[in-house]
Amino acid sequence: MPQPPPPGWEAWYQQALVAVGGDEARLRAAWRAYLEDDWARARKPVCPAVAFIKPDVWQRHVPGQDAPAAPMATGPTLPDTQAGRTWGAVLTHLGAAGKPYAAEQLARLRPDLDGATLLLEAPDRLGAAWFEEEYGSLVRAELARLADGVTEVRFTAPAGHGP
Repeated sequence: MPQPPPPGWEAWYQQALVAVGGDEARLRAAWRAYLEDDWARARKPVCPAVAFIKPDVWQRHVPGQDAPAAPMATGPTLPDTQAGRTWGAVLTHLGAAGKPYAAEQLARLRPDLDGATLLLEAPDRLGAAWFEEEYGSLVRAELARLADGVTEVRFTAPAGHGP
């Protein structure tokens, strides 16, 4: 979009993504169908994004509404350790709680334990910093919910990797 997203876009996007089973391609197809629809062009307000996020509008353009969404991937193979079980429980709950995108992104990290701290290894230091900023509080809340003795999380990078 050449203009900034309309108010409420981020919250709408998260809800819409859940409604289409986490399938961003279906959401993108709805946007394209909307932009090509004569009915949609006549909608007010004039800003297409503002009009599109209204519930009675965007859902009308979601392809394959009669077919179930493709199932999400089962997830990564985790080690049969306390770190792997804890991390698997966090990822499973995030997916079930309507946050499949977060679970999908976080599944790229490798878990390990240092005492009561879950170490999540990102590909590099920049990635570790990004995961901390984007998902640190979410992961901490999930760990507190689990109450399995793991009380903290630290995002790490392999030695010598990153800027």
